[in-house]
Amino acid sequence: MLRNLLFSISLILSASANAAVWTDVNQWSTAYENRFAEWVRSEWRVDFFSRKYLPNGQSNPYYGLRVDCADTVYSMRIIFSYENRLPFVAQDPTASGKTISNKMSRWDKENEITRLRNFLWFIYETMSTRSLPNDTYPIAVSRDTIRSGALMATTKKNHHSWTVKEILPIGVPHLVYNSVVGANSGYGLQERQSWPNPDWVFETDFTPTGHAGFRYWRPASHINKPVWEVPGYSEEQYRIPLSQWVRYVQNRLALRQETDNQLITRLMKTTCEGLTGRVTAVNDGLGYLKKISRCMDYATYDTYSTPNRDRRVFDDFMSLRRSYREILQINGGNQLSADLVTQLNKIFPAIQKSVATEAAQMTVQGLTSASVCVTEYLPGRSMDLAEFKRRLFLGLISNNPHDDGSYRWGEVRGPSQRARSCQSWDPWSPDLNQE
Repeated sequence: MLRNLLFSISLILSASANAAVWTDVNQWSTAYENRFAEWVRSEWRVDFFSRKYLPNGQSNPYYGLRVDCADTVYSMRIIFSYENRLPFVAQDPTASGKTISNKMSRWDKENEITRLRNFLWFIYETMSTRSLPNDTYPIAVSRDTIRSGALMATTKKNHHSWTVKEILPIGVPHLVYNSVVGANSGYGLQERQSWPNPDWVFETDFTPTGHAGFRYWRPASHINKPVWEVPGYSEEQYRIPLSQWVRYVQNRLALRQETDNQLITRLMKTTCEGLTGRVTAVNDGLGYLKKISRCMDYATYDTYSTPNRDRRVFDDFMSLRRSYREILQINGGNQLSADLVTQLNKIFPAIQKSVATEAAQMTVQGLTSASVCVTEYLPGRSMDLAEFKRRLFLGLISNNPHDDGSYRWGEVRGPSQRARSCQSWDPWSPDLNQE
């Protein structure tokens, strides 16, 4: 009896000593992929990591995880796999031909949720936008393939990615993502219901080898194999003229057309999120700047600089401007509400002129009843979307983390003395020679 008991205990201890992150008892199938899509659509929210409690009152096991863009993408797949006891397998970017999976046993002595969090942190340290192409593949343009749980990625030059929460009935993606974060960043994610600029997404390589565009998860059996062997692999995205990419894809995905009011309201909301989101990013950099007296190295500079973020919000302004101008050409704007027209005319006071001319003619935009997205960007200092647009288009906004707040927000033109004395990388300035 005692011998049997000791034998049973030894088996339990042996199993515990080789505990996987979680044990997968199910296998991926069409049904589980559909459940994954529904979970992402309903549960994948911007407060996924920042809410302390779940709707049922229980503590959020994922609270406090701080993620960047690639971390967000991997987290989406890993957490659903864990909750549904499915395998998660990815290519190991540090060892050719090897994989990383939920079968890792390096955290044997921890409880399961601690093992999961440790595994996620390990993934965050190991994986990046550079590893995403190894674990995903380009997909065809249809609602059956581009759906909740898919992702978008840029080329290596711009190293960014988004998760697809859902495709809206108007054919526009609802994207949940995060940008590069610093030590003091919060836990919240970001979202947008609009198209990233395809010129930026596919910059330098509009071919399958650039790995940009819409992608989906490879089956475990196709990790470490040529990507074109993955079932469903498609190069359709790269055969669309880049100038027509958004229109083509949106038309293929749309179930209905949006009204002029809906279009402008959606684009204005996205642009506003670019302003408000920048406050957090810049404050993170300013907080770090106060702690150091030396120049930043490349990695630190890359963490706290904002060239890609600033370019994205510039692209969003341009998309809003082009849409408003097109509406005026088609129907004179008579289907837009009077309030929207007033707000648009404050942001774009010379809409019929060139972008450069309008920027040059804009004067300081104070806060009025026509102001949109009034935001406190520094303590005690606020501006609206029109004033942010003026500063951004005039090249006053600094993306250099060696600049202090007055330069970062374009109150004065930089670079500052400190920024001039330190090396900078990847500066960005607006290109006004476009319509």
